[in-house]
Amino acid sequence: MNRFALGLVFGAAGSGIAYAAGANTYWTVGVGVIIACLIWFGELVLDDWL
Repeated sequence: MNRFALGLVFGAAGSGIAYAAGANTYWTVGVGVIIACLIWFGELVLDDWL
């Protein structure tokens, strides 16, 4: 649950930064989704690689 909440917070923060930087809608949504997915699934991927 903590990782899910962190993914939402950092994904929203990344989207906000992309929006403030003047990115178009696709980049804004894409940045948020990618950051959230990296946080949600990053631990699983790193465990497999290490």
